[in-house]
Amino acid sequence: MDLSEQLQMNIQVYANATDIFVTLLDKDNKESAHYGTPCSYCAIFREASGRHCPCDKSHARSCEQAQNIGDAYISLCPAGLIHFSVAVIHNGTYQGSVLAGPITLDLPEMESVDEVIRQFGLSLDYRRKLYTALQNVPLIEPFQARHLSRLLYLLISNLTSGEKERREVLQTKAMQQAHIGEFIKLAKDDPDMSPSQFESEKKLINSVLSGDAASAKKILNDMLGQIYFTSGNNIDIIKVRTIELISALSHAMYEAGLDEKTVYKMVDDYMRALPEIHDITDLSYLLMETLELLTNMAFPKSGNNTGLIRKAIAYINEYYNQNPTLSEVASHVSLNPSYFSALFKKETGTNFSAYLLNVKMENARLLLRNSNLSLSDISAELGFESQSYFSKLFKKETGLTPRDYRHHI
Repeated sequence: MDLSEQLQMNIQVYANATDIFVTLLDKDNKESAHYGTPCSYCAIFREASGRHCPCDKSHARSCEQAQNIGDAYISLCPAGLIHFSVAVIHNGTYQGSVLAGPITLDLPEMESVDEVIRQFGLSLDYRRKLYTALQNVPLIEPFQARHLSRLLYLLISNLTSGEKERREVLQTKAMQQAHIGEFIKLAKDDPDMSPSQFESEKKLINSVLSGDAASAKKILNDMLGQIYFTSGNNIDIIKVRTIELISALSHAMYEAGLDEKTVYKMVDDYMRALPEIHDITDLSYLLMETLELLTNMAFPKSGNNTGLIRKAIAYINEYYNQNPTLSEVASHVSLNPSYFSALFKKETGTNFSAYLLNVKMENARLLLRNSNLSLSDISAELGFESQSYFSKLFKKETGLTPRDYRHHI
């Protein structure tokens, strides 16, 4: 089965399972196929707006955004309804997009129809038709919209997983070099700001042995920035310094009781790959990959633990607006609260309360972008004790008040 057949099959599955209408667009953003039951509201809106219909341009912009971000893009169309866009990339080339929708997060109201009529100068003859058709648009709970967009992305991206992995590697390399570059600039401005090599190695080893991958990556990139700065970007000198670093790490892991043969193989693989590296960016990425392997070896994630944390996360994602406590979630996965707290932090890289707040903020942004709910209603929907408290936290997380965020999108 070729890509086109697999793509059509996956889209058909999505349309049948969700009852959401799906359109396949070609690389020129022209409609090439449809799946599911067409939306009568869209047809009436197109008829009412005639040659001035803004839908095609709006959908093309949404598909472009999906291509730019490399993920599903949720948009509010000119007719006031929500769509999901996912770009189809094959062999590095844009092949087209998948557009799912419309859906709505709100019960149909005549006021929303009147707003569309006023905005686009439509004839009042369409008022009753639009309202009747609006009642047939799939009504989705706000928390489901994000998951439905993600499901569509997974169905499409899984067909081109190699391309997705290539993009992720490129993005990771770019982010790593940006971090290293920032450190080098700081070091130039203040040569005394860098910790000693010993202090950096000690912190890196502690992070690796404790399984703190995020901290280990940050320390590694800072150390690479320091190495680049002091070596004049001479790749041969940098290779020698990275060999010293890998040796120190492997020795510490051996002393900590890890299997000597496994540690040796990691180091040997790194040494064998070095002669083929002629670029500092590739060298940095190779070192980071080796670091990740060492970290995972030092602190392996057991299947049982991963399954329990996934179960806990699913529970939080479903009941976040009911403000589940750490004890409640721990009980849900049959763990002691203290042990669950430590395990959650190690497995996810963040603590329970921060994760819960992040879920709330993600849904807040979705509601502010894609619904007409008042701030007090959104605050209540998310489970905050007051609108003012919600606004305070939202500004702390995003730098904008909820009202400013809504006006700037």
